[in-house]
Amino acid sequence: MRIGPTQLSSNLFLSPLAGYTNLPFRLTLRELGGLGWVTTDLVNARSLIERNPTALKLVASCAEDRPMAIQLFGSVPEEMRDAARICEDLGAQSVDINMGCPVKKVVKIGGGSAMMTELEKPPPSCAA
Repeated sequence: MRIGPTQLSSNLFLSPLAGYTNLPFRLTLRELGGLGWVTTDLVNARSLIERNPTALKLVASCAEDRPMAIQLFGSVPEEMRDAARICEDLGAQSVDINMGCPVKKVVKIGGGSAMMTELEKPPPSCAA
């Protein structure tokens, strides 16, 4: 199986699971074998930009943890863009934008499932 330029060893993916998909858990599953792709726990885009230690711990990775995606949540397009660039710098092959989480701390800032309620909001510009 292939995603873009990335050849996967299997079609098994680890979805983000709050409180569980940290680096030790992901590496343990990879050691067991058969895992082709992983996604980190969700991380606040602004916290990642600010280099918050908790955010950096959520996205911690290493060469053995590839290929992988980092899941972001937020509602400010420019912050999401900047955080996605940081994810790329950290070695992520992909960025997963969380648009389904109903948890209050995510929704109250306009992220997660709240993003799906703003149908009239114009799309952000992709320009840097």
